[in-house]
Amino acid sequence: MEKGMIMEIHVIIDRSKVNELDTPGGHAKIIPFTGYVESELFTGTILPGGADVQVTNAAGVRHMHAQYMFEGKDSQGNPCRLFVSNNAYFERDHRPKPFEACPTFMTDSPVLAPYLHGTHFRAEGHSSPEGVNIRIFDINKE
Repeated sequence: MEKGMIMEIHVIIDRSKVNELDTPGGHAKIIPFTGYVESELFTGTILPGGADVQVTNAAGVRHMHAQYMFEGKDSQGNPCRLFVSNNAYFERDHRPKPFEACPTFMTDSPVLAPYLHGTHFRAEGHSSPEGVNIRIFDINKE
């Protein structure tokens, strides 16, 4: 695992379920997905309803906002849920590879909450044949 990386989320996209809208004011895309994570910190699967909403305004600036919830087990084997909200902005016609985003978390795990409820994380999105692999890093450990 790379230095500072705490988990890698494997996002699986069914491209037939993607919805898009083009207008003179911009473009909207909703990408529903499933997936899973296996890490020392947390292991689980994405519950139904996970989606990446991408909106590009008339100036060409794209906002990506992915929200999803996992059901799984924390590092001590306790059942829990983990909610992820991941945001990124991209300039006109620019999407770096890997792209970077800012994730935030909520969890009902008393073990994980003190750590994951902080704001010291960053994400990298790497394309994969199934969709995207999201690597989560603790910026204080890099």
